[in-house]
Amino acid sequence: MLAFPVEVPKEQYLPMLKEFCNEQFVSKGMIADFAIHDKGDGNPHAHILLTLRAMDEHGRWLPKARKVYDLDENGKRIQLPSGNWKCHKENTVDWNDQKYAEVWRHSWETITNRYLEAAGRPERVDLRSFERQGIQQIPTVHLGPADNQMKTRGIETFHGKTQRQNRATKSTKQD
Repeated sequence: MLAFPVEVPKEQYLPMLKEFCNEQFVSKGMIADFAIHDKGDGNPHAHILLTLRAMDEHGRWLPKARKVYDLDENGKRIQLPSGNWKCHKENTVDWNDQKYAEVWRHSWETITNRYLEAAGRPERVDLRSFERQGIQQIPTVHLGPADNQMKTRGIETFHGKTQRQNRATKSTKQD
């Protein structure tokens, strides 16, 4: 999920998202399916679904994993008492690896800041947490649709309670 800055014109959301998906996913062989959501409530965002399986140049799916035979210290396959060879599965791509989270966040930061600059806006986004930026500020807690619906009905949720506690702590620190 990616957030669009409200300071960028709405007609720029699609080019931003296409640039990001092409650069980070499609160019590496992934298929990216996305949807932009903007209800006018100040929370424009996009959902991106990605494949974890590569395709070849003819549009055929490639295997997710391959069988790799385990080898002994002499480089020979290890035979089990059953007569089968000891083996394990190995993923053919590493697209689901956590290491890419920072890479993708940095790419979105760069693209977003370029679009903010092109729109003549002074705002910039930073992929780093407040803590990593050295900012002494409690981050906000996002209330999703379920939390907001329960809040409207007067039902307390964990996220709502956390959000209220953070606001109270923040206002106490500012006094």
